[in-house]
Amino acid sequence: MPEHTPPPETVRAALDEILPRVVKPARYLGLERNLVRKAWDGVALHVALAFPDTYEIGMSHQGSRILYHLVNRRSDALAERTYAPWVDMAAMMREHGIPLYTLESYTPVREFDIIGITLQSELNYINLPYLLELAGISRWAADRAEDEPIVLGGGPCTANPEPVADFFDAILVGDAEAALDTILDTIRSARQGGASRLELLRRLAGIRGVYVPRFYRYEEHDKSGAWTAIEAVAPLPVHRVWVPHLDAADQPEVPIVPFAEVIQDRLGMEIMRGCTRGCRFCQAGFWYRPVREHDPAVVADRLERQSDETGFEEVGLLSLSSADYSQIAPLVAALAARFQDRRVSVSLPSLRADAFSVNLADAVARVRKSGFTFAPETGSDRLRRVINKTFTNADVLGAAEAAFAKGWNLLKLYAMIGLPTETDDDLFELSTLVRQLVALGQRVRGRRVEVKLSVGSFIPKPWTPFQWEAFGPVEALQRKIALLRDELRRVRGARMTWNDPRQASLEALLSRGSRALSATIARAYELGAVFDGWSDQLDLEAWERACAETGVDVEAQLGPRNVTATLPWDIIEPGVRKGYLKAERRRALNETVTGDCKWGACAHCGIPGDGDDIDLAPATLAAPAAAPARDRVHRKDETDANGSPATPRRARITFAKTGDARFLSHRQLMDALERALRATRIPVRFTGGFNPHIRLSMGPALPLGYEGLGEAFDIDCTAPVREAHLERINAKLPDGLRLTGVTSLLPGAPSLGKLAAAARYRIELPDGAPAPRLAALPEDFKPAVLRWEDLPDGAIRVELNLRQENGPAPTVKALLTALAIPRSDQLLARVTREAVILKPRLKKTAPQEGS
Repeated sequence: MPEHTPPPETVRAALDEILPRVVKPARYLGLERNLVRKAWDGVALHVALAFPDTYEIGMSHQGSRILYHLVNRRSDALAERTYAPWVDMAAMMREHGIPLYTLESYTPVREFDIIGITLQSELNYINLPYLLELAGISRWAADRAEDEPIVLGGGPCTANPEPVADFFDAILVGDAEAALDTILDTIRSARQGGASRLELLRRLAGIRGVYVPRFYRYEEHDKSGAWTAIEAVAPLPVHRVWVPHLDAADQPEVPIVPFAEVIQDRLGMEIMRGCTRGCRFCQAGFWYRPVREHDPAVVADRLERQSDETGFEEVGLLSLSSADYSQIAPLVAALAARFQDRRVSVSLPSLRADAFSVNLADAVARVRKSGFTFAPETGSDRLRRVINKTFTNADVLGAAEAAFAKGWNLLKLYAMIGLPTETDDDLFELSTLVRQLVALGQRVRGRRVEVKLSVGSFIPKPWTPFQWEAFGPVEALQRKIALLRDELRRVRGARMTWNDPRQASLEALLSRGSRALSATIARAYELGAVFDGWSDQLDLEAWERACAETGVDVEAQLGPRNVTATLPWDIIEPGVRKGYLKAERRRALNETVTGDCKWGACAHCGIPGDGDDIDLAPATLAAPAAAPARDRVHRKDETDANGSPATPRRARITFAKTGDARFLSHRQLMDALERALRATRIPVRFTGGFNPHIRLSMGPALPLGYEGLGEAFDIDCTAPVREAHLERINAKLPDGLRLTGVTSLLPGAPSLGKLAAAARYRIELPDGAPAPRLAALPEDFKPAVLRWEDLPDGAIRVELNLRQENGPAPTVKALLTALAIPRSDQLLARVTREAVILKPRLKKTAPQEGS
């Protein structure tokens, strides 16, 4: 490897000093199952997939999982992953000279042939210069040397790639399945043939769906502009590409199982891509046309296999509108029947506000019933006609009544403010709708219910009928939020949350801007902005100063656009005609609804095929057998894995937590154990009710960063757990976490919490730290130290009391603090809990020196 980047082993070694000093350290390690590790020298092409947000956000992104699979299924390529490190980790990486690296091999990102960055949200744009700087890659595409990676962009924000165009060598516009293989073949061939960077970019520009920004010029004047291609090979415009049929082979057969927290901690499979409902504010609805659906039998079989292999307790059916999937009813019925006895729930995001959606949700709620979510968008039937939402307040109330009648006590509503033609009367109707829902719920349920209203600001996005409208302004949106708050303040059972309109204004600026904003993004980053999507990190002052310094007229950028103007995003041809969007805008202003062409006549939006390109799923699922009686799952007594009355048994399982697993938190440890137990179908007992969990109780929590050799947990089971079971469970656990033994417990045996009396630790301080001595302890602290041993290698072994009834019960941290060990040395101490001593009672004894 080049001398300017450290080898992977150096990166990994440095993490032992870095990770004890940062929050959530597990996200910076490959503590996962089913990740792909290939030999670096065994492939011709190396791809680093970078997500410009934290691990817990990026690992929830289904598109990134598909990309990982598409690359790694090739024999000539490997894909590894990297995510934006949190600010504390970035500071540590800079201090130690560690560049951005991948989780699979700890290889610096700079060493890859391609850096693929997903553009999922405009508020991630600020993290582009952040990632490039941490990776040691030139910020601007025009400045990159021959040996630097090709920086390739993709994702939904390519609907207007201009604000970030100068950071990218090339951008894929559309479905990765349609062009990624061609891109990889082209780059491999060019690299093997010794082509220059410029020649490679020319070859990429010749691929349909690939945009090479340096080959185009946009001349802006008076809210309009003109596009010019400055290379003969560069097409104008660049056409979005898509696959006509969704192939299950393009989806990962087995997903990566993370052991660090992720936001969407569940299995997920796309069931449908595209939507033709035509909501006029929705960019995705126009961008992802035509509608294409997966075979329901394939979806059901794959989710069943993945659930059995991974142990996830929830699966999600992913699409823009799950209820619009043509085979949703038989798919939901099949999954509900297959998963009920596994205690696996099915989630249906993006349901409509109608009784059909309530019935769907009820069909999969045999296991878990949380809040029911509607998106009425507004409380005004008039305004819904403007935005092409075809349901009414009466429909919302009817759906809510059905939901309350089926047992839901919580409704979650999503609405927008600032929509075109909106008036205060529309806001008053929204508050009235909330009042009606609260009253309806109390009447149907006979008890207090909760209605949560979440309010966001409308953003006029490119390639929608509202792309020409103005945003906000911020002051008007803040007034509308205040109006709604005042209206709902005294409504018992109603709760309102809202997004900051100032953050929304930044998103609007970045979604509709030109290439000039690349310099603004870079300057805002230099002024301290990073992680704009996190409210506690958003630095609006940095953005205001950056806009001023780079000459951005924010008011003009957020204002209305002329419908005859050539706009920055007109470099892209999305498939949907601009003339169709103008016609939809006129219909909006006339409050005229446009029907869903999926079931009716073609609206001639521009997608070729006049409706023939809509690819609906075949009816491949047979009706499942009748589900067991509802009370079989919902009763309060515990049941076995088959729903039968359980014979009470308990087992105590010992385990070791060493190596990288020491960076798992106590909560992460419990999740890992429960997931492994689910995946191996061990005869465990579950709690009853709508949220069944394995009856598992842990011993004393092991602090983050500590290793443990004699840890234990108790588990309720329906049959004996034997040594042979442990090997099956261990195969589902991360490296460093291993079950070591199992003992059956007699009925009435005390729990670990009641038995834990003391703990024995081995403590090794870093080089240069002051040597700990028992004599240095304050006298009132010494009774808590039951044993002290100085070891030949300079470490100490101590036994600390854990029971408050026997006197002080200090932590290791408290012990080291009492010994005046500096905090910096405490963080780097290697602490191993060798044993937890179990006794009914513990007598106090004087501390002993020596062995």
